[in-house]
Amino acid sequence: MNAEEIKKNAEFLIATLPGRKIEGSEKITVRYKNLVNFARIYRKTDTKYIGSEEDGIVAIRSWANVYTIKTLYKLVLGEKFQQGGIERPFLLNTNKMLHAGNIYDWEGCVDVKNGDKLTGTASWGEFWFVEKNKMLFGNLHAKIKNQNDELVCNVTSRIGIRPGGY
Repeated sequence: MNAEEIKKNAEFLIATLPGRKIEGSEKITVRYKNLVNFARIYRKTDTKYIGSEEDGIVAIRSWANVYTIKTLYKLVLGEKFQQGGIERPFLLNTNKMLHAGNIYDWEGCVDVKNGDKLTGTASWGEFWFVEKNKMLFGNLHAKIKNQNDELVCNVTSRIGIRPGGY
């Protein structure tokens, strides 16, 4: 892909994606064993996180990485849209995508518990192009809710895409 095509694709995505809902959703069933094992990785000793299954433990906040990755990246990999009358995937080359960080917002959220069935949906945020290295950056906004339609977490993930990936 030449520099002109790269810039054209970047400009198209910057104009098209912000505010657009990503089609579909991702579902995750929360399991006691996974919550406890994850908490132990972080050396948590509080029974709130590693107690018996009957104690009704909750997930540590960093467990959000589990549902963030599955929700955002699986949805992104399936994203398609029209460009110039032709359907194309969001990512032209998945090897060119980089994870550039997450921002978690817990305001108004409930704890994740064993047995919860989480559903993640996402939409596109702001995109921008860095001319010097032809990198495209963007934000993805996800809402994760449990089976009771209660908010579990709001996540903003930043991605970077190297030339040839968009």
